[in-house]
Amino acid sequence: MALPAPGNPISANMINVEASRTGTTNAPLSGSSATPQTGSLVKLYANASPTPVNQVAPHAYSEFYSKSFGPTRTIKYYQRYYYGTTTPFASVFDACGSSSWYSASVFNFYFSGTLANGTVCFDAATGSTLEFPSAVTTPLSLKSTTTGASTHTCNINSSSEITNYASCPTLIAFTASPETSGGSVCGQTIPSNNFYHTGIYDYPEQGDWVFQNDNNYQPVLTTGGQWFKAFTTPNAWAFRLQNATPGPGYVNSDNSCP
Repeated sequence: MALPAPGNPISANMINVEASRTGTTNAPLSGSSATPQTGSLVKLYANASPTPVNQVAPHAYSEFYSKSFGPTRTIKYYQRYYYGTTTPFASVFDACGSSSWYSASVFNFYFSGTLANGTVCFDAATGSTLEFPSAVTTPLSLKSTTTGASTHTCNINSSSEITNYASCPTLIAFTASPETSGGSVCGQTIPSNNFYHTGIYDYPEQGDWVFQNDNNYQPVLTTGGQWFKAFTTPNAWAFRLQNATPGPGYVNSDNSCP
């Protein structure tokens, strides 16, 4: 239910409870800086209904009259690793696939309002802003457990805010062969791999991502940069994958085969 209407008593305890937190959760109004700090009540209600609490100072408890935090929704987030290592996988599409090809640490958090860039995430058990395990050194990829939301992925930063919110892509199937030592990649004549890629064309181009399958979003791993030939029509297409930032399976160069 919504917080009281103007003219009625309102308190930090009531604001916390509306946000599905313990009433006594320590939460300053906005924090000590001009920008509302993570964990503050003003920042917490940045996505409140029917309108968000204004994020521009000065702030007062009267800004919370009639606000509704809305139902909280549970999200699972995963930290994923390469097989047999403790190196996090950096692709933005981490959370799109199933869990069959990676090891993962799984945690729950919740949010209110719209899942979008800037949404603040909270620990599902304590109601406080999300605290990362000490081993986490990179942004985490997210996969929602709510209906329909598993088609989206995003990262969470060290301030417990959503970043890089995006839809999981529909992948396009194609066949390809890698370059061989001493040979031209465009000279390949027999496709040896079934791959899948993001993008809009039959072939992968610079900025697309290439995967080994269409359900787990497992990237094509290479040693350094490697060229492949995509057997597409009317023209075959050469593309180069890298095993570096922004992530394995990323196409950093492409060219039409003559």
